[in-house]
Amino acid sequence: MIDIGRAVQHPTQDQDWPSKLGIGALITLVPILNFALNGYAIEHLKNTSAGLDVPLPTWDNLGDKFTNGLKLFVVTFILALPLVLVACVVTLAGGGLAALANSNEDIEGAAAAGFSLLALALSCLALIYTLFLVYVSPAVYIQYAKTKEIGACLRVGELLSIARTNTGDYLTIFAVLIGTSIILSLIIGVLNFIPCLGQILSIVIALVAAPYIAALLAHLCGQYARSNNILI
Repeated sequence: MIDIGRAVQHPTQDQDWPSKLGIGALITLVPILNFALNGYAIEHLKNTSAGLDVPLPTWDNLGDKFTNGLKLFVVTFILALPLVLVACVVTLAGGGLAALANSNEDIEGAAAAGFSLLALALSCLALIYTLFLVYVSPAVYIQYAKTKEIGACLRVGELLSIARTNTGDYLTIFAVLIGTSIILSLIIGVLNFIPCLGQILSIVIALVAAPYIAALLAHLCGQYARSNNILI
């Protein structure tokens, strides 16, 4: 069973947590280099699955973290290709409709109705597929931590097997991440109403939020793997 309190609090149990999360925040601001944050999460996931969640990983071996993060990005991009295909179909259909309407006004209404139905159907499919991608995302992290292989993370059957190992714990990962994100957003929103100091604190929290959420996700996935005997 996932220990939610431990997952939420563990980053601050590292005496160097301000500097580690601070470096993570700075790296997040740098385009391309920010892939390293996902590599950092993978390292923390592996440590947590071995029962070594504290201290947090250091930021040495940045090249390895970047490489792992980049490979995870490639996995995400490949898995998202069907969404790109849907967008291309809708765009091409819209362009075809415009050309058809300009050439023959008599069938403009029927073509518009057909395009609307097509767009609605494809939008529903895109939504369902997006929810699927969100659902398997923790499994992708766990699978990558196990194998370090892009191909392994594209084996949907294995991803679903990881997700179904313990459905209650798996859904807890989402609940904790969503709840934490909402709380952080509320804190930032309230602080923004306080001039100067409050606004400065809100900026600091917003910057640190990304590496903190990465550490939280890694810890939750690491706990899931450890408690369900998924060897990493």
